[in-house]
Amino acid sequence: MAGPFSEQLKHQADSIWRAIYSHPFLNELHAGTLPMDRFTYFILQDYLYLLDFAQVLCLGGAKSPDLKTLEIFTRHALIAVEVERSFHATFGRSLGFSQKQLDNAPKGPITEAYTRHLQAVARGGSLGEIVAAVLPCYWIYGEVGKRLYKNRPKSPKIYREWIETYASEEFWKPVREQIHLLDQLGANAKGDEKRVMRSQFLLSSRYEFLFWDQAYRLEEWPV
Repeated sequence: MAGPFSEQLKHQADSIWRAIYSHPFLNELHAGTLPMDRFTYFILQDYLYLLDFAQVLCLGGAKSPDLKTLEIFTRHALIAVEVERSFHATFGRSLGFSQKQLDNAPKGPITEAYTRHLQAVARGGSLGEIVAAVLPCYWIYGEVGKRLYKNRPKSPKIYREWIETYASEEFWKPVREQIHLLDQLGANAKGDEKRVMRSQFLLSSRYEFLFWDQAYRLEEWPV
């Protein structure tokens, strides 16, 4: 398939992304019928995930070849920290959680596996591999926000606000920056690195599906 590397990867991940878009968690969120305990579980896990995500972005910054790329990663890491402090913390308070409860919540099995995957790529992989691994989180949330924005529920209010956040231009600006960076790095990558970037992109996409699924099933450690 010709075209930008990002579009090639998106095409190869199509079946995974379509499974995400049709997941009952998102369908019920869009309808306003998602049980609140599942959304609460999701917010707690997403709060925990973002700390690792911000650290991964910092490691991407450390591998940046120029100031422009470094600026993107440091700014995005700060955004992730600010989202964790404000957006998720505000949602947490709305759901009845204190800051201490948010910070002390245990990671679910998929949250643990997904963040370990990202940290491993950030520590041992190239900058191209890091971007390929983090991009599905950016891109899928943006696509979900756009898809759910039309006919978004009026209530619960918290569901509508969540959708509006990820559909917003403010969120999509860093998404487009990461897509552009992937295309640049993919164009310069040699065969083996490009193969690994593809593998990281697909694996993170699968973890994104599992992250929604974990919340819908209220998954806990079996032992």
